[in-house]
Amino acid sequence: MSISTSTRLLNLSYLLIVSMLSSSIFNVAWAENPKRLERSESFVGIHFDFHANEDCKNIGANTTPEMVQTILDIVKPDFIQVDCKGHPGWSSYPTKIGNVAPGVVADSLKIWRDVTAKNGVALYTHYSGVWDNTAISRNPEWAVIDKNGNRSSERTSVFSEYKDKLLVPQLLELALDYEIDGVWVDGECWATQVDYSEQAQEAFKIATGRISVPTAPDQEGWSEWCDFHREAFRKYLDSYVNAVKKRAPSFQIASNWAFTDHMADPIFADVDFISGDFSPNNSVNAARYSTRLMTNQGKPWDLMAWSFATQNGWQPKTGVQLSREAACVLAQGGAFQAYYTQERDGSVQIPKLESMVETARFCRARQTLCQHSTGFPQVALFCPTAKHYHDLSIQGDSLFPMITWQRPILYRLLELNYAVDVLIDKTLTQRIDEFPVVVFFRADHWSQELKSKVREYLGGGGSIVAIGDESITELKDAVGTLETSDALLKGDSWRVDIGRFGDGIVVMFPTPTDSPSDFLNANGSTFTEYLEASMKKAFPTPLVSLSERQPLDISVRRTQSDLLAVHFVNVSGSHETEPVINEISPVRDVIVMLNLPQKPSSLRLEPSGRSLEFEWNDGIATVVIPSIPIYEILLVN
Repeated sequence: MSISTSTRLLNLSYLLIVSMLSSSIFNVAWAENPKRLERSESFVGIHFDFHANEDCKNIGANTTPEMVQTILDIVKPDFIQVDCKGHPGWSSYPTKIGNVAPGVVADSLKIWRDVTAKNGVALYTHYSGVWDNTAISRNPEWAVIDKNGNRSSERTSVFSEYKDKLLVPQLLELALDYEIDGVWVDGECWATQVDYSEQAQEAFKIATGRISVPTAPDQEGWSEWCDFHREAFRKYLDSYVNAVKKRAPSFQIASNWAFTDHMADPIFADVDFISGDFSPNNSVNAARYSTRLMTNQGKPWDLMAWSFATQNGWQPKTGVQLSREAACVLAQGGAFQAYYTQERDGSVQIPKLESMVETARFCRARQTLCQHSTGFPQVALFCPTAKHYHDLSIQGDSLFPMITWQRPILYRLLELNYAVDVLIDKTLTQRIDEFPVVVFFRADHWSQELKSKVREYLGGGGSIVAIGDESITELKDAVGTLETSDALLKGDSWRVDIGRFGDGIVVMFPTPTDSPSDFLNANGSTFTEYLEASMKKAFPTPLVSLSERQPLDISVRRTQSDLLAVHFVNVSGSHETEPVINEISPVRDVIVMLNLPQKPSSLRLEPSGRSLEFEWNDGIATVVIPSIPIYEILLVN
């Protein structure tokens, strides 16, 4: 062997060893990053955004690894959502696909990714979808057009090339180039508008066979026109989710407020979780309905509270206030996140997070009893999505606004201290037999499948409370002739009738003859009195009852380890008029009766772990909870 050959072999061996060592070091470096939780396993998160615009200067200059690390150290979240593109349409990182904000001077998104990855914390981005001002200013043909021919300066058309030319490519950039865990797409269903673009009109004519397009609710085909746009958004959502997942299957996607009480549809797209940001004001009441619907949609879910109120100006919320908003979510088995604004340069003021530090500790103390818990069916409240969409179409061109008209009936049921779930048509059809009683409030447009299930349910001994003429008409159409008896209650214009079908009971609460607003809004002393009598007749033995009404929201669930848990959230106070709450008065000496099949071995109050003495008599365990400051869980062994 020549010297040159020996030298070449030595060099080759050296390079091979170096390559192997480098590869080993590379693999070790990757192995050093802890495994990040999937969204389905996450429980506490923080959301940051600042909707970058042309006013922003030095974006990224003050976003440092130390800043991100401090946030992770003090809050200890499972995930963070951070800005990448807000409604103005400017990207706050140096994207190669989208429109980079003029003020970007550093790649802050890479810093967020590097630090969160090293800490095993998942990173999601806040990305405004349908709402994109800059995309439209640069591509006017992507805009929604109103009935007068005016182009929107904000909302893109789901019939345009926006999805294929910008949305999907940029989401793939986040997934593949930045290795982001997922995206929370904002400005979606709730930002979608009726579109009079040529593409939309032509698609409508082809789909329906119509030769013209209506422009007002009083014109023929108007409801069809609105439904066409709802379906167009559904196809748009399904299309872009599939397109992204085809190349980045592990990239986790949620469309803000899709499959919730903004768009109360069955899950049809391959989203990984559902989410929404509930109102910054009157937040407890906002969460009460949303959570009870979302928990029954069959997907991992979370709700985002705003860390500040906007009523009477911007005001930061207290830790105790934010903790109660979190309690409303945890008690229904959801994950919780809170929204804090970034500075206009994309950095975060750490002192702002003091309320989240307190709230995160509050959540973690209850995590083992709340996360992955499942509902123990008591009262089902029907959410009539088809009626909601039908009524919207009659009123105007709003497509996916939040269902607010049903909230008052839920509030009244909760004020009577019933544990309530909210189910849409498909879900109720599948699960109606699980519930001892079902409430229909001003609900028409039932599907034939639901009518058939209601007939079976009543025949088998179920109980229904039908409130309003619409509900009673649909019920009678479902079951035919009802055997009726004397009225349970009767006044000058109010009454409650009792009917029977098979082994089941029907309590019918017709619309009063004078149609007072108290009835339409499920409010007032008379309405509450008649509702209470109706519920006691239809559901005389709930699993949980109180000796007297208390300002407590009650939920009955099973923990992940299959223990029965009764959740009590203190909802006292005036949520509508107090934007900032510094103190919550405890609800004291709550006498609870549990209707159980056998005597429990123990009753324990969590998260304190305190054992409570109780009396057992005729299948009822009676226990006194000394104090419920914000959120306590009674664990039944």
